[in-house]
Amino acid sequence: MPSLLAGFSDAALPKTFKDAVWITRQLGKRYLWIDSLCIIQPTAEDSNDWIIEGSKMSDVYRNSWLTIAASSASNSLGGCLFGRLGSEFEIAPAPLFGRAIRRDWGENYFDRNPDWLPTVTPNPPSWVNIVQNSPLGSRAWVLQERILSRRTLYASVQGFFWECAEKRASVYEPLGCSFDYKFRDNNLQTINQLLAQEQQPESLLGFHWRRIVEYYTRLRLTFESDRLPAIAGLAKPLGIHTGDTYLVGHWETTLCSSLLWFRLADEEGVEVRPAGGGLPSWSWAAAAGAVKFTSLDHRDYPTRQMDDYQMVATIASYPRLDGCVPQHTTLKVTGRHRLIELGRNDLRVLTIRKTSSDYWAGHKPMSADIGQLEAVRMKPYGDELCDEKMSVRIMYDAEERKSHEGLVLFQILSASRSDLRAAEARHEGLVLRRRGSAKGYERIGFFTTQYWELFDGIEPETVELI
Repeated sequence: MPSLLAGFSDAALPKTFKDAVWITRQLGKRYLWIDSLCIIQPTAEDSNDWIIEGSKMSDVYRNSWLTIAASSASNSLGGCLFGRLGSEFEIAPAPLFGRAIRRDWGENYFDRNPDWLPTVTPNPPSWVNIVQNSPLGSRAWVLQERILSRRTLYASVQGFFWECAEKRASVYEPLGCSFDYKFRDNNLQTINQLLAQEQQPESLLGFHWRRIVEYYTRLRLTFESDRLPAIAGLAKPLGIHTGDTYLVGHWETTLCSSLLWFRLADEEGVEVRPAGGGLPSWSWAAAAGAVKFTSLDHRDYPTRQMDDYQMVATIASYPRLDGCVPQHTTLKVTGRHRLIELGRNDLRVLTIRKTSSDYWAGHKPMSADIGQLEAVRMKPYGDELCDEKMSVRIMYDAEERKSHEGLVLFQILSASRSDLRAAEARHEGLVLRRRGSAKGYERIGFFTTQYWELFDGIEPETVELI
């Protein structure tokens, strides 16, 4: 530390930092902020500086003049500047055939050359592949840096790429990328764009926050304990702008609907265990791995018309905060719930595993058989199978359970009319179980069912989620 305070030569810096210094000087700027140099990195003995300065990172990136992102570098030795052999050649149309093809254009095309020579022009490098799917782009901590920054210069092996509130461009397409990538990156927009659009808080903290969380949870974290800290910088300006309360990854205004999340199975079949870490079971941050929210309006995919559905549960009380730290994590919700009794002759349970490729996630196409993924058919009463409309589909937050006995289905969303298509869910909600001798329940999964009469005759009650 004393040697850093006394000053040092940029020749002693790793290549990535040294290249960033060169870029800063070329732009005529005097100051460069590098987090690993400007913040004392935490150790087992001392993490005070990281705790204090790390909480200010959102302000640094949001107020920076320019953010430099070393997209192709896996560490500080990778660099920002690379020699590119392709830059020595001009991108120009190339003929497909050695000689022209004689064509008769007809009498309506008097000015057309009859000697037709079809050509092909190489496509410029993909902005999504270079930026979003880069080594840097796979890190969860980087997402808030990308979204908060006013403008970002991505330095890659293929050259420079650009992102700001107005456009995305590159050295190949300096006036803007020809392809609209907003759907391929889950409609991610910078915080400055969102706040400038003066959208309603329900939209900012609902649709847009869900998209951010879904994208964020697919990214890589070295320590699962960073699951909430790595996204806290995004929550801070949204909370200031809307005046809403941030609650362990959720927002007070949209808390009830945002409980309808489920964990996506690992792509390679590797079992994912809960992150835990003292987080409440009802928070998406408590489950390691990618999560997805159920469709809540027409902008989601698959789309859903909210006129056809209604929230039937209400929040009775939520955790109170002492600064940014919850004083307790108990959430009280009022609604109808039902105990699973496998001896009943009108109920069947299916466990479902869905992966991120089953949805429109990034550049991946949606699977054609989205509704037929690894359904495990339970036969609670002999060999007779009840009708599909009398089944409950469960997606567990962690490992699949061998027994569903004693679990509680808590209804949150319900169809508002009975004439929906046969494939549409009638009810959605949480799968709960009692935690030991405690009076509260812990969440262990998400359920959906077409069974219209499942909660008939059940009066709403208030339960504690812990």
